[in-house]
Amino acid sequence: MEKHIFLLILLFLFQYYSVFISAASSNETDQQARLAFQKLVTSPSPFLAKNWTKNTSFCSWFGVTCSSKRQRVVALTLPNLQLQGTISPSLANLSFLRELNLRNNFFHGSIPYDIGHLPRLRVIDIQDNQLQGSIPTSLFQHQKVQTISLALNKLSGECGRGHGIIPPSIGNSTKLMNLSLSGDGINGNIPKEIGNLSQLAVLSLFDNQLTGSIPAALFNISSLLIISLARNSLSGPLLPDEEKILSNLEFLGVSYNQISGRIPSNICQLAELKILSISFNNINGEIPRNIGCLANLEEFYIGYNPTSGTIPASLGNISTLQNLNAMNNSLQGPIPPELGKLSNLRQLSFDLNHNLIGQIPDAIFNISSLELVGFSFSNLSGRIPATTGRRLPNLRGIYLSYNQLEGEIPPYITNASKLNTLALDMNLLTGTIPTNLGNLHELRGLFLSGNQLNNEPSEYDLQFLNSLVDCRMLRYLAVGSNLLNGILPSTIGNLSSTIEIFHIADAHINGLIPKGIGNMSGLTKLNFQDNNLIGSIPFEVGRLKKLQGLFLSNNKLRGHILDVVCDLSNLVVLYLPENELSGVIPECIGNLSMLQQLDLVSNNFLS
Repeated sequence: MEKHIFLLILLFLFQYYSVFISAASSNETDQQARLAFQKLVTSPSPFLAKNWTKNTSFCSWFGVTCSSKRQRVVALTLPNLQLQGTISPSLANLSFLRELNLRNNFFHGSIPYDIGHLPRLRVIDIQDNQLQGSIPTSLFQHQKVQTISLALNKLSGECGRGHGIIPPSIGNSTKLMNLSLSGDGINGNIPKEIGNLSQLAVLSLFDNQLTGSIPAALFNISSLLIISLARNSLSGPLLPDEEKILSNLEFLGVSYNQISGRIPSNICQLAELKILSISFNNINGEIPRNIGCLANLEEFYIGYNPTSGTIPASLGNISTLQNLNAMNNSLQGPIPPELGKLSNLRQLSFDLNHNLIGQIPDAIFNISSLELVGFSFSNLSGRIPATTGRRLPNLRGIYLSYNQLEGEIPPYITNASKLNTLALDMNLLTGTIPTNLGNLHELRGLFLSGNQLNNEPSEYDLQFLNSLVDCRMLRYLAVGSNLLNGILPSTIGNLSSTIEIFHIADAHINGLIPKGIGNMSGLTKLNFQDNNLIGSIPFEVGRLKKLQGLFLSNNKLRGHILDVVCDLSNLVVLYLPENELSGVIPECIGNLSMLQQLDLVSNNFLS
């Protein structure tokens, strides 16, 4: 009996020490794999080298997580550390590894092929590095991996045992929830087997070289929330036409492809859709009249397609809609007043639809959340909505250029304190330019050229320029081709030095060019041509060191061309014809190495 007990004790001790020795050996394997990885990695910070030492247990190393029982490495998470080097193949020896996260570093070289054979791997996230070569096919055959995130690398082409296409074997990764290969140079088709991924939630393949059509099976994966396929060469229809769709999709992005055909009426089956981005394709036909069925839609981008027909009034029923962009389509007809019901709308862009007609509905300018409204290059008429007392606290951009709008500039526009761009050029606007534009402290672009605007009748100075002194962020000032009939005030020198373009040509400007013009040190283009300016070109022009274009033609300027013009070393264009300039043309103009266009004809220069 005692002998039997003794044998049992020996057997127990043998099994115990066998496990201990095995665990120690396995731990040693993990530690050697980690040290091999470390040898191939450099960092701008010595932090990693100081932390990963043999003096401490590797399970306490930064970025390393071990299992509690076996003390085996289960996670290696080192994102956003500016690490450089290559990924060691020795990581494939971390047989208990579940998560590998090296995102947003500077790793180069290839992805070790055998990483895809790690039996317990669930997450591999090495996006946003500088990895090259091919994607190991072993990753696409892994039946337990849940996240493959390799986006924003330089992976492409066929190389070794991997390739730059998504293989049909991806359908075997039935646990996959997140597949992100964006910006990796992937080519070929999206395999239909991807429809087997019944747990897939995110499919991100944008900015690749994919061809073929969008697999219809994608729209029957009930777990799928995000399809991001923009910037490829995909063709064929947007959706499987008239087929039943079983989808909870919230994001569908296929912009910058070659998708063709119409938007089918069964788009209403994407009832959970929040973002629909289909710009820059070949989608034709009309926007479905019942598009308002997408009751959860927040953003709709359909610009730069040959889409025709009228703007559906049912868009006004989507109370969640925030961004609506239909630029450069072939839409026609009036703007539905129902759009004024979109109380959460932030951006409304229908620019470059040349056959839109009628007036801008008043209600649109009553949407307090509105940040941008754009109907430029259309055929709209009537007045800009001008109800007294409107306040637009969030408005940042008004783009109504190249229409047939008439009437005055509504005074409430100067209450839009966040406005940075006011583009009303090339219309039929009349009345005066508001003299309280200085309220717009964030204004960067003022475009009023090509109207019939005038100056305050009782003033000779252009008073609106005095007001603009308070716009210290202004970059573009274009008010030419109007009936201003005034003189440039001496306070012009107080305008912001941030102004790059000052265009006031063909505006019936009289008087002298103020000496203060030299204070506008940021100017790259100054256009005063086709006016009635007199006197000489002021000496202070020579202080405009960034000036690339000086246009003073067709005025009544006299005197000499001063040598200071030769100090404008960045000058590309110098137009001074049809004035009354005299004397000798300075020889130093020939030293302006950047000058490409010079016109001095129809003056009184000495030969």
